[in-house]
Amino acid sequence: MKRLRQKLKNGRGLTLVEMVAAAAVLALLGLMLHTGLFMAQNSYNKITGEAESQLLLSTLTDLLSNELRYARDVVTGGGGELLRYTSVNYGRNTTLSLDENGQLEANERQMLSGGAYGNGAYRIEAWSILYDETTQVFTVELKVTGA
Repeated sequence: MKRLRQKLKNGRGLTLVEMVAAAAVLALLGLMLHTGLFMAQNSYNKITGEAESQLLLSTLTDLLSNELRYARDVVTGGGGELLRYTSVNYGRNTTLSLDENGQLEANERQMLSGGAYGNGAYRIEAWSILYDETTQVFTVELKVTGA
């Protein structure tokens, strides 16, 4: 430390090798900082994406649960898949489908706003609704992906 102070007091300054070594150390520290921040940003994006997907699934589950709870006149296909039903909210012959953006529709009307899907960031990739006529129970499967 004394030697460095002496060199700085001395009018001659630092040698080129010392300056290059200092620049290399500074570059390594910058690289380490950049790598750490990049990893933190990736972790944040992954965790946020998972949380938003879970929120969308939870919202869709609540929506479908409330919609199908009061369904009447349920018509199913050969494998028990839901074809149409009478809805309290959407009327007779209600059909559920996905639009071109992977958003759930009832009678070609969006059931949730685009904001619930992260303004297009998330979409329903696959879904099925089965109805067991003997137990009168619906089974819903949803798969949500990031766009």
